[in-house]
Amino acid sequence: MTTTSPAIAAGADAPPERRWLQLRWVLFVALGLLLGLYQGLNQAIATHGRYATWKAFVWEMSSVFVIFALIPLIVRFENRFRVDSRPRSRVILIQIVAAVGFSTIHTTAMVLLRKAAYGLMNESYDFGDIPTGWFYELQKDLITYLVILIVVFAIREFRVRRAGELRAQELAAQLSEARLRHLTAQIEPHFLFNSLNAISNRMHEDVEAADRMISQLGDLLRAAYESDNNVLVPLGRELGWLRGYTAMMAERFRGQLTFEIDVDPGIEALPVPRLLLQPILENALKHGIVAGRGWLRVEVRCDGKKLQYTVSDDGKGFPDAPLVRGTGISNIARRLELLFPGAHELKFSSRQPHGAVVTLSFPV
Repeated sequence: MTTTSPAIAAGADAPPERRWLQLRWVLFVALGLLLGLYQGLNQAIATHGRYATWKAFVWEMSSVFVIFALIPLIVRFENRFRVDSRPRSRVILIQIVAAVGFSTIHTTAMVLLRKAAYGLMNESYDFGDIPTGWFYELQKDLITYLVILIVVFAIREFRVRRAGELRAQELAAQLSEARLRHLTAQIEPHFLFNSLNAISNRMHEDVEAADRMISQLGDLLRAAYESDNNVLVPLGRELGWLRGYTAMMAERFRGQLTFEIDVDPGIEALPVPRLLLQPILENALKHGIVAGRGWLRVEVRCDGKKLQYTVSDDGKGFPDAPLVRGTGISNIARRLELLFPGAHELKFSSRQPHGAVVTLSFPV
């Protein structure tokens, strides 16, 4: 039977923030130990033959140990009396007094540790002339204290700047999403108005067909509002919505409209912009196909990196004059630019012998 100690179990169940805090302290202690060993090795090399090697390590490691033990206190003290706060003269005076206090504590604790280490080796440690020794340590400690302050200030400024950058990115993303929602919402009123107009026209010709169109419109609106808060929807849902739309338009044009769709297998779950194809089909029905007689074809292809829509019809095609983009096409172009800046394509071309082709692609 295997047992787990409470400490290990608590560490395994600790939240990520606590585990990171524990790891940070381990790294902090390891850094202090390595620095002490490095300093002791250099001192041992410099004093080779004059003193026992262990003494060099005791001198340097005792100093580094005390400094690293005081760093968390310096950080907390600096957070209370920040070097960039005002009045500046008051903060400078406080930090100078703190630096002298730091040096006094450092020197005293360092000497006590050395005396204890020497006692274990049955020897006696002599600090020498106290005023001279204290001043010698003071001028070094002032520089050490200043370096610690600079590092603390730099880390805090980096965190503040990084937090500001992340906040700016978050706000930019929220703004882009709000614009996308607004642009997507623009399509729905046009679609609803045109659909109601089509139903009204059909009402005078075939009441039953108009009734079916109303039912289909209800299904489309329900599906649209179910995804109202989503900028992206699964491709399968988008194509299902398109099938419903073209079925309603087929009722409007008395069954003279044929709609075909060809999709690569296994890509129905890919997220795509919502209501991106509907304005293209609506334009084809309004400007391209004469009197609703003809066919519309949608091809969806995926090469692993990009998804491509190709919408073609056998209507009048595009005029020779420069293409004037209406509300729907302009809406599509703006949404693609917001979602996929510089990585999308929207092309208009004529097909032979007649008809139009609209191709758009974007990353998946």
